[in-house]
Amino acid sequence: MQSLFVIEQGARISRRGDKVTVFVDGVKMEDARIDELAQCVVMGNVAITPQAVKALTKNGVDIVFTSRTGQFIGRMSGGLSRNILLRQSQFRRLESEDNRLDIAKRVVAGKIENQRRLLARYQKRRPHESIMQSLVFLRHSQRRVSAAMNLDELRGVEGSAGASYFSCWKNLLSAEDITFTRRMRRPPPDPVNILLSFGYTQLCNAIHAMVETSGMDPFLGALHAVKYGRPSLVLDIVEEFRPVIVDATVLRVINSGIISLRDFQSRLEKDAQAEKTLLENAYAENGNPVSRDATPKDGPPPTLFLKSGIKKWVVEYQRRMQTIAYYPPRGVQMRMDQIILAQVYLMAKHMESGMGYESFLSPR
Repeated sequence: MQSLFVIEQGARISRRGDKVTVFVDGVKMEDARIDELAQCVVMGNVAITPQAVKALTKNGVDIVFTSRTGQFIGRMSGGLSRNILLRQSQFRRLESEDNRLDIAKRVVAGKIENQRRLLARYQKRRPHESIMQSLVFLRHSQRRVSAAMNLDELRGVEGSAGASYFSCWKNLLSAEDITFTRRMRRPPPDPVNILLSFGYTQLCNAIHAMVETSGMDPFLGALHAVKYGRPSLVLDIVEEFRPVIVDATVLRVINSGIISLRDFQSRLEKDAQAEKTLLENAYAENGNPVSRDATPKDGPPPTLFLKSGIKKWVVEYQRRMQTIAYYPPRGVQMRMDQIILAQVYLMAKHMESGMGYESFLSPR
């Protein structure tokens, strides 16, 4: 199953028989068979006809609406699974503090191990002291996970492990014109942070649809606290796949030059261009220059992810989701999107029977 990403502003998604077709200014851009889609992601100013909505939701295709830059807005699906018994089991199991802590420990342990494995691969290619220090810290963090007595302590371990993990990222990047200092989310101020946030949002959207399909309630998890509107269980399952799917892809597209600084633009630069155009137009109209205050506000200027970069990222993200890897629980090779879905159903099985959930670990 694949996902359809529609990023062309002003596009229109229509149904044509057993396919959905994307048109821009009346020109066909692409199409996809409805029965081969798992998700349709509508980014920004894109229209979708009622016929297309009806066909997609009827066939279980999740429709996700985001801003042009990938910020989640809302979703449309065929509705919750009818498996109320599974949701009852989920609520009963997660009523217990011990059960929540047990699941959360498994999730965090998997995330940290996948972070460690990613760093270990780069340490073999380009050894650096900072990477080795992070590897040692992550190994120590794994022991602290096992010893954590409550969820707050465990979250503290996860947070410190993440800080150490990202502290050496500047030495994983080989592009001379793209730098990274630390993980920043709101708003992400630089290309690396933008790619991470963009990718994590895509991954959350995909897993949210899988969780709803499985019959579990996406809003009740273990590691992430319950909060109105927060899909806590989705965020729990996302954790182990952040390094495997998104982080690995971000490093690859930057280091290989697939995405470069040309695919980003400083908002100050864009505002300066708009200001210049405004002044030129005003002068042309009345012959008098117009003075405007263009002093930037304090803090790092936001960076825009251009359409050229978004297109390339979507292709590489999809390619990563189609990568084949060995899946130990079944003893077979599977695509990454199939592995994620299998992990979701493994979590559902744990909610029903208490069978131990184990995070997926990327190949060494």
